[in-house]
Amino acid sequence: MTKIRLILPLFSIAMLVFIACDKDESSAPTFELNFETVTSEFPVKSGMPNSLAFTTGNIVLESIEFETSSDTDSLEMEFEIESYITIDFATGETNPDLSPIEIKPGNYTEIEIEFELWDQSDIPSIALNGTWTDADMQEHPVQFLFYSGQDFELEIEGNFTITENTSMVAQITFDPGVWFAGVSNEALASATTDEDGVIVISPDQNDDIYQIVEEMIDLVSEVEITMNNI
Repeated sequence: MTKIRLILPLFSIAMLVFIACDKDESSAPTFELNFETVTSEFPVKSGMPNSLAFTTGNIVLESIEFETSSDTDSLEMEFEIESYITIDFATGETNPDLSPIEIKPGNYTEIEIEFELWDQSDIPSIALNGTWTDADMQEHPVQFLFYSGQDFELEIEGNFTITENTSMVAQITFDPGVWFAGVSNEALASATTDEDGVIVISPDQNDDIYQIVEEMIDLVSEVEITMNNI
């Protein structure tokens, strides 16, 4: 079995490509999209042992697109799901479940994955709940509400030979530690809270922190990688 793993340490998107071992009975190759959510705590800028962690919530998508290209028109494929898709941040599971997509064996030159966050109503596309631990080791509840139809895109170019019994898995990682990398301990310490004592970070509350996070999410919205000799 050959496994190729591409990791982008500065970003929140990665892709896994698996070439499965031969089986007794041949089967059509498939493509599957998985989501990984990072719920572990991460340090806050300019402050240790201050930390922040998001452990529950939802991420809502409105579309997912998978496209392959080749030098042969008959092998080109485009598949799109337009639906209200909820990702459970605690588990990474989707509702509804996303079934693997069957693809044709052959030689491909490009694989592209694109998904868009929900932007069709006043429901936030990202709603996360977590905890900020300050310098005195006191815990404060935090909620992050993101409203945007942001597109995320991953494009890989190279030479891909897809045979029977091949299973490709693209893994999309949502990592709040990347999004909040520019938020300082001082900003959280001076943040306002709602009537329940929660630090709400949204366009309407603590907008200065929200703008920092929004800008970082914009920076990681598009990634392009080139791979050869696969």
